[in-house]
Amino acid sequence: MHYTELNKTLRPACPLFRGKTSLSESLLSCRQGLQEALQRLGKVPRELRVDNSSAATHRVGGGGTGREFNEQFASLCAHYGLVPRTIGIDRPNENGDVESSNGHLKRRLRQHLLLRGSRDFESETAYERFLEQVLERGNRSRQEKVAAELAVMKPLPPTRLSEYDELTCTVGMASTIRVKKVGYSVPARLIGQELKVEVYERELRLYSGRELLLVLPRQGGDRGVVLDYRHVIDHLLRKPGAFERYRYREQLFPSRSFRQAHDHLVGKHGQRGGAVEYLRLLKLASEVGESDIEVMLADYLTPPYPAWSVQELRRLLQPESRPVIELIELQPECHSYDALLSPETEVAHAG
Repeated sequence: MHYTELNKTLRPACPLFRGKTSLSESLLSCRQGLQEALQRLGKVPRELRVDNSSAATHRVGGGGTGREFNEQFASLCAHYGLVPRTIGIDRPNENGDVESSNGHLKRRLRQHLLLRGSRDFESETAYERFLEQVLERGNRSRQEKVAAELAVMKPLPPTRLSEYDELTCTVGMASTIRVKKVGYSVPARLIGQELKVEVYERELRLYSGRELLLVLPRQGGDRGVVLDYRHVIDHLLRKPGAFERYRYREQLFPSRSFRQAHDHLVGKHGQRGGAVEYLRLLKLASEVGESDIEVMLADYLTPPYPAWSVQELRRLLQPESRPVIELIELQPECHSYDALLSPETEVAHAG
């Protein structure tokens, strides 16, 4: 069974991977999408035909005649017993039936969105559920062809490959790790430690040995730094002088309001004193939430610019709770007094 024919009948189901839409054309997405498509199909075709995307054919072959398959992609195909094939370089017409299916799918989605009356969804899950309904409806007319193809396909292997890459990273002095050319902040207590990182398409899972320490959302692209000030604020408070020279200082301003608050505090307390106060403000934000801080700053950073301090904000947002003294109601016990009045009880006094 040729994969182009399989795509002709089942292509509209391929954009859904484990109930999730693909975020990129990376090898992780390819592995996840292919495995999900095969699991839903329940069988394996003989061949897998792809284009010359870098996920599958990153290295250029000898003599400039083609591109070799990546080792990991070839291993994926070998696990499922697929024979990988590719189209010629700069010859997208060789995948014309697949590209045509993609065009039909896009038009179908546009039509259903028009019928729906809105492109807004309350969550990503709701959008994915909408996609799945459209795709399943489009595949109903293909069931007879699919059944004929399934009869000549191979069974699935008993195991499924992992859908993550595993890396080892050392936490640097800036309390960050680097994964796929992107930096991520981690709690400062981990500085100097070696962590195992499971890289999924949408998230990173950080382990120390077998202990799961942290789950971080994965950043798209191949550059930049994702910094969470909550990870480094305690470390910076112990060494506030490092704030001005901190490599990722600009990312310690979560919003424009925090930048204005920093400038106000520096103008009031000087460079060092203002930096210390701003770090205390970030610490408070990590405890009560940024939104509550921004609501308060909206009043303090607009005319007539009333006086304020971080200590005052803390007192307003985290009022001290005084211990409540519970008064126990006195319940007199009279039986012991009755025993004293009993004639059988003899009370003696030794003078």
